[in-house]
Amino acid sequence: MVGNLTFGKKGYEAVRGEMEIVAEKAEPLKDFFIEAMDKDTEAFHGLMTAFSLPKKSDEEKKSRQEAIDEATKGATLVPFSVLEKSRTAAELALAVAMKGNRNSLSDAGVAGLAAALCAEGALYNVLINTQEMPAGSFRSETRAQARQMCACVLETTAKIKAEMDKTLAE
Repeated sequence: MVGNLTFGKKGYEAVRGEMEIVAEKAEPLKDFFIEAMDKDTEAFHGLMTAFSLPKKSDEEKKSRQEAIDEATKGATLVPFSVLEKSRTAAELALAVAMKGNRNSLSDAGVAGLAAALCAEGALYNVLINTQEMPAGSFRSETRAQARQMCACVLETTAKIKAEMDKTLAE
């Protein structure tokens, strides 16, 4: 929104191209996050379906456990992808916080807060979904990457907050 409120405005001619790019990149992000909610629900239902599989014989138990493992991976990958996109959202919010229309600066700050909360919530979901997984590369690498991505988002959003505090205190 701030990108759209910046390009074409008097006094922001020097950042017009950059703000157009920010606005173009932000639009599909909005769509992605909306779709991710539905994908997360679908992944949860898939996991519940796997948990409801029969488990009377050894073969059924094995098949059920394999279905649970696969469904858990699927349920982990949705918030993991949200974490990846949260980083992009934070970077775009930082760009508009630094160079965007000062009259809509608070919107850039809110976008930064949303990116931070989105990243932390996604991290929590990755961690809980992988918590009971057996030790292995998927579990350890996913958890480590998720923590690193969240830290990057929070670092970026701290810069946005600093800009809000500095500019709005004047």
